[in-house]
Amino acid sequence: MARGFIFTVAVCAWVLCEATAVGQGGGPRGSDRQNAPSNLDRGKALPTNLTPHGGEYFKTEINHYEIVFLPLQARIYLFDEDMKPLTARDVHVQMSLNLPSANTPPKIPLQYVKLPQGTAEQDYVVATFDFRQLPVRPTPVTFDFSGLPDRHKFLGIWDSHEGIASFTLMFSPSKIRPYVARVLPTEADHNGIARQMFCPVSKQMLGTTGLVVKLYIADYPLYLAGEDCIAAVKQAPEKYLSQPAVPTPSR
Repeated sequence: MARGFIFTVAVCAWVLCEATAVGQGGGPRGSDRQNAPSNLDRGKALPTNLTPHGGEYFKTEINHYEIVFLPLQARIYLFDEDMKPLTARDVHVQMSLNLPSANTPPKIPLQYVKLPQGTAEQDYVVATFDFRQLPVRPTPVTFDFSGLPDRHKFLGIWDSHEGIASFTLMFSPSKIRPYVARVLPTEADHNGIARQMFCPVSKQMLGTTGLVVKLYIADYPLYLAGEDCIAAVKQAPEKYLSQPAVPTPSR
């Protein structure tokens, strides 16, 4: 009797979560989008379209994903339902490009990128592809996942959702992250801010004059004392790097 009651509660919880996901997107499963900042910055005066790595959020009934398009790469960062970062170590992803010129969509596997020990940056999976060659009009790009952390397992329900997800987005050149991009600071940036300590533009101590601004110059994070410092970095980005940036074909 007790086991039957627990199973009923679990099923009700699953149905409620499914209904919530459908209500948020109003479209096909896995296609609903979120552009809200993480829990760390709720209530602060930050632009609502910022994400931790300069990409865009997508939500399925299993997890959240941040998709970042670079000129020669597509990266995916994984988050749980509460927008807490998850490792992508055991996740398998395949990217399919629906090209008008191809009878069969090219399928590209994404590879796991292990970051150096001690780094505060989040790990990810990556596909290598020259996105600059795609047409200007939107191109459907499909991502198929397996090996995902699955909340259904914690509920004791075993079904076809076991770590699997899929969604399609429309790529256009405007989605490629700029060479210098403003992104959302998260809890993981606290150590980086402490190490840098001072803004390289204003020379002020970070955090003493307002919210800290985080930029990416290519793949390197940089912290500024405020929005007034962004223009100087964009004008001469390499001037503010402690190490040379990776060459980027498009800025």
